[in-house]
Amino acid sequence: MVRSSLYGLRFLIAVLCMELVLHYSYAVAIIKSSPSWTQYTPYQLAMLGYFNLHAVWLKLLIPWRFFRLWALVDGLDAPENMVRCMSDNYSTLAFWRGWHRSLNRWIVRYIYVPLGGNGGGKVKTMLNVLAVFTFIALWHDINLRLLAWGWLTTLFILPEVIAMIIFPKRKWKDWPETFRILCGIGATGNILMMMVASLVGFVMGVDDVKEMVKGIFAGWFNAGFVTAAVMCLFVSAQIMFEHRDGEKRQGINLKC
Repeated sequence: MVRSSLYGLRFLIAVLCMELVLHYSYAVAIIKSSPSWTQYTPYQLAMLGYFNLHAVWLKLLIPWRFFRLWALVDGLDAPENMVRCMSDNYSTLAFWRGWHRSLNRWIVRYIYVPLGGNGGGKVKTMLNVLAVFTFIALWHDINLRLLAWGWLTTLFILPEVIAMIIFPKRKWKDWPETFRILCGIGATGNILMMMVASLVGFVMGVDDVKEMVKGIFAGWFNAGFVTAAVMCLFVSAQIMFEHRDGEKRQGINLKC
């Protein structure tokens, strides 16, 4: 009963956060109004994308958390679909292990593993991943925008897979600081790619994302903002690394 009550409190906090976002952040309304992207500064464009993604995360978190609360009250311990906050992810692979975990388990058991899973080499594995994300896109809706999201997600998984092959952790055990910096650089790229893919699929579509990205990166005048933003993401990745290390010291392994 205590556990269900505490989880109910977490659910209410999530609802309150959503109310605050909808009442005091107009990012969603601005995106829905199909604005002219040229009227916004690079910082404003970046924040529009970021807060829209947070709104999507909250929009999905609330019903999933509500139904898990219902299950807990009924004596069933259903999987937690959102293990981490959207802003506490730096790995594309780990992100999708932690996102909608109940569906993830079903997908792995009934689609990914029957297709061959991780067996058959890296190329076969990536083809299996492509098939999985194509299925998920079609499961959401028969929509070209969602297919673009699924294919972009598969494409953006590739750099992380390649980096893990080129820079295996075991070979860097004598240079942990250097390895952590390399991981931070890769994590920064992962975060940017995950944001682009999610904006394409669930917020704006391909054309609007292209215009937004063009507005952020166009011209040398915006180079200062882009540099500062990348540095902030790099620092945030280092904080996430430390957070994961702290969890390991406590014996916690969320695998995401």
